Amino acid sequence: MATSTALVEYYEARASEFEAVYERPERQADLRFLRTWLAQETRGLTLLEVACGSGYWTRVAATTAKAILATDCNPSPLEIARSKNLGPHVAFVRADAFALPTQGAQFDGGMAHFWWSHVTLADQQRFLMHLASKLRNQARLLMMDNNFVPGSTPISRRDALGNTYQWRRLANGDEFEILKNFPTGEELHRSLEGACASVTVLQLEHYWH
Repeated sequence: MATSTALVEYYEARASEFEAVYERPERQADLRFLRTWLAQETRGLTLLEVACGSGYWTRVAATTAKAILATDCNPSPLEIARSKNLGPHVAFVRADAFALPTQGAQFDGGMAHFWWSHVTLADQQRFLMHLASKLRNQARLLMMDNNFVPGSTPISRRDALGNTYQWRRLANGDEFEILKNFPTGEELHRSLEGACASVTVLQLEHYWH
């Protein structure tokens, strides 16, 4: 299973606007917490990052991680990420989340920030098993994503399998309907427990991690 064409096209078109969402005033307290949390959790780790986008969270992890291989399937966000010049311990590679590079399971940590919500319910376990196959035993998996809160983009529809979707409009007026799921804490535990020895989910106002 590869990442959906609609999602790929949306994030390629959105590259120049990628980080505007992190400028919203009401989210700053949560974002400060998440940046501190991520820097602490990645200290000393060799990380494989999925769907790194423009490298916003790669840059945070790079301050403390031993090494990072950051992947994304879109060239334009990757170009922005590379331009951040995060150091020789950070490398960027174009790769689909369902076809990650194999490097001898050298990674003791995995990151997939703001990606889980774009994985269909039917593909969640497939993605987790694929990512786990690239990591060492007892590796740490770190994820964060959005909560649905007042002011969020409305849900446009729910499909027969329970996945939810949103219409997203870019600054140039182009619109894309993309998959965007908003799991509860209980749903996250159920989804992750099969692949993880232990699961901790913490809920902030705008994000979970």
